[in-house]
Amino acid sequence: MDTLLEIIHITLTAISKAVYNYWFLIVVGIVYFLAKKIRSTNVYNIENAKSPSASLIEAVLQGIVVGIVGSLIIVILGLPVELSSYLMFLLPISLVLSLINIRYICFSYSASLLGVLALTFNGQTVFGIVLPDIAISISGLLALVGILHLMESLLIYFVGADDCMPIVSKKDGRIVQGHILQKYWPIPIAVLFATTGVASGDTVAMPDWWPLLKTPQLITGAFYLGLMPFVGVLGYSSVTFAEEPERRAKKTGRLLFGYSILLIGFSIFMGENFVLSLIGLVLMSVMHEGIILLEQHHERQKDPLYTLPEQGVRIMHVIQGGVAEKAGIRKGNIIRKINDLDIINAQHFREVMEKKLTFLWIETENFKREITTHEIKAYPVGLETLDMKILPENPRVLFKYENLSKVGILHMLRKRYGGKGRD
Repeated sequence: MDTLLEIIHITLTAISKAVYNYWFLIVVGIVYFLAKKIRSTNVYNIENAKSPSASLIEAVLQGIVVGIVGSLIIVILGLPVELSSYLMFLLPISLVLSLINIRYICFSYSASLLGVLALTFNGQTVFGIVLPDIAISISGLLALVGILHLMESLLIYFVGADDCMPIVSKKDGRIVQGHILQKYWPIPIAVLFATTGVASGDTVAMPDWWPLLKTPQLITGAFYLGLMPFVGVLGYSSVTFAEEPERRAKKTGRLLFGYSILLIGFSIFMGENFVLSLIGLVLMSVMHEGIILLEQHHERQKDPLYTLPEQGVRIMHVIQGGVAEKAGIRKGNIIRKINDLDIINAQHFREVMEKKLTFLWIETENFKREITTHEIKAYPVGLETLDMKILPENPRVLFKYENLSKVGILHMLRKRYGGKGRD
């Protein structure tokens, strides 16, 4: 028990150093800028109960909590990263890959490519030319990507659908409603690394089996493992028309959690075997791409969940703490009747609400076709608004999303400066 408390103390100390690092403030500033940019796309004037500052504080606290969880997993299991100057190429490789497709900016792809280069170039001489020796622990690389995606999966599962933005589009000639899920979190994390020399600061005696991940550096020489504060940012972006945003986020979270566990497990048991290293690198990028393609396939195959009803009005958004929410009315539902009067369309709904009724019995239908009656009392002044937005019959803005196989920085630049081209 004393050992566990010491581990927690040392880990929290490293996390605090990351939080008080100026890089963390820079990342927080970037997250705030991204949050403001997301709100600027609110063309339907959807009211949000949280201010940008409140959303930022929430994201920072969530990032710190998941950073602590991820760091404790790294330390308790013993998943060190072998420090190498070549690791600095991860970000440039990600940026180059994003020219092809913006989603390739994820470390799953750049780490796979860097790992393949490390397996290929190990200082051999070819035609009299000495090739570089890219000394990187493949198992450590897989473990790092696995831990990052483990933290990301937890955030997406629990809060990925918070503050999602309703959008309107057209499919097969029908007006449909979807949601943009977009979140960013600053992440302070304690990275475990091996080094030689004399240990400074607090030390903890660990069991003989520790660390689980033994890189060549740990096997061949005297060493001690230290914690290095590190600052990063995690993000989640998705668009769904076929599922509730909460269901989409939880499904994505589960898939990424399974992906991260597979990567961490593979990194522990693969050792430095060349064939297993190559298999691990291929799986790292292929499985990540498979998750994205699977979600896109399901999105294309399923019908939109929320369409413009032939009779009644579809609730696009419910204001938090408003009349509709307090009455139990939920977004996505259809208002069929008010005081036993069939609601024909949006214009008819507005005409009924203009009467400032003092008692309302509102009949709604959810996507499972379940009928619920909600009672609202507004005596004696009456009620003119339900504090909600309804799906417009003639929207002034339609959301158009690109085929994700084409959305890369080069594609964006070509479309911006070289004409529309062909999609």
